[in-house]
Amino acid sequence: MKTNKQMTVFDLVSIGVGSVIGAGIFSMLGTGIYFSGRSVVLALIFGMLLVFVEYIRPFILSAVFVLPGGAYDQSSLTLPPVLIGAGALITIIGNFGTSVSGLAIASYIAQLVPVLGPYQQAMAFIIMTAFYAISIGGNKFLAKFQNIMAVCMYAALALFIIFGFVNRDSAAVSSAPYMPQGVTGLLMGTAMMSFACNGATILPNYTKDAENPKKTIPMALALSTVVGAVIYALLGFAATSALPYDQIAGQNMGFIAQQIMPGGVYVFFVVGGAIFALATTILGGIGGLKWPILSSAQDGWLPHVFTKTTKNGYPWVIMLLMYLISAVPIIGGFSLDSIVSLILVPAAISSIAGNIINWNLPKQFPKAWSENSLHLSVGGYHVLLVLSTIAAVVLTIFTLATQQLPMILANLAMTAFLFIFAAVRYRSGKVHLASRDIYKE
Repeated sequence: MKTNKQMTVFDLVSIGVGSVIGAGIFSMLGTGIYFSGRSVVLALIFGMLLVFVEYIRPFILSAVFVLPGGAYDQSSLTLPPVLIGAGALITIIGNFGTSVSGLAIASYIAQLVPVLGPYQQAMAFIIMTAFYAISIGGNKFLAKFQNIMAVCMYAALALFIIFGFVNRDSAAVSSAPYMPQGVTGLLMGTAMMSFACNGATILPNYTKDAENPKKTIPMALALSTVVGAVIYALLGFAATSALPYDQIAGQNMGFIAQQIMPGGVYVFFVVGGAIFALATTILGGIGGLKWPILSSAQDGWLPHVFTKTTKNGYPWVIMLLMYLISAVPIIGGFSLDSIVSLILVPAAISSIAGNIINWNLPKQFPKAWSENSLHLSVGGYHVLLVLSTIAAVVLTIFTLATQQLPMILANLAMTAFLFIFAAVRYRSGKVHLASRDIYKE
């Protein structure tokens, strides 16, 4: 039975597309252009495709199981304990991504009001705090904000695309090679742009709030990916058509918009496009991460204090943890590409391990599999897992290729720490995987 608190496909697609089109594209497009030049259009399409394929397993599991803890409960039900714990911790550090959005919003505000330039860290912290305060209203309340901002965002992005096409400069386009750093640069650009493409992967975490989740979650994931890919391809083409490569490489979209738009339209783009898109990313992340983290705390991967909620069920201790983790990169002054790599690499390695272990899932849960809403065959499932593993390997290699040796070692060390911590915590006897009790064949 539908209630007024359940989220529809439109609500979920608004969150999915809003989470896709946000911090990554508005802060990292210039980085993608630096590596791949005008072939950033391909980098964006490949990035979207690779991310969807890499995370195909949670997409499939959403069509097989209905579990309140979303992606965490999926892992808890289908994976061995150490990988479950590592995945739970990876979800927690995913809150680093919120800081990327906060910093990007602050940078756009500084472009509009240059006098605020020296205070971007403080602005990012205040912005992030405000959005966490808004989250107290619940996910349906957040969805209302998402829907309103999504409409403005689409209008602003449409204007960027239109002005990019109108101001197309053939001389500027021909002044630089299509792939200035060759195929390797294209693949590194794809790896960086994949951060701009992974927002919709949070949708399985909305299972508890969704209407008929076995159908609406997979449908919203697929629609969000298609819509996001089309918008990104147009944005990439528009951004690289109006100005020479050496002027836009490494710059954010606001800089490009300022060069091709009249003053009033530019202001609308920054507010209604850039800032609103980044805001939807923050709200989507905050709304989608709290339930799987709460489930992991209830299972014992975190101390018992993290299971506390208000009378209305709001997990205030978890939200405080998410808030503090989001603040670390802002206070520490981390670079955007370093934050991105710290999120992508552990997640990709965990995804590879999960694909291998879940190979025989249809045999382990024959009844649930026979009722999957995608009507996917076992052979088709295996093909998708192989493709998912290949995508994860490619993204891991070329994400690390964009980093210097110290950051590569930091990525690998953090990934190792997550798995070691999970093993130690499980052996302590404090972990009980409740999700395995929730679902019974």
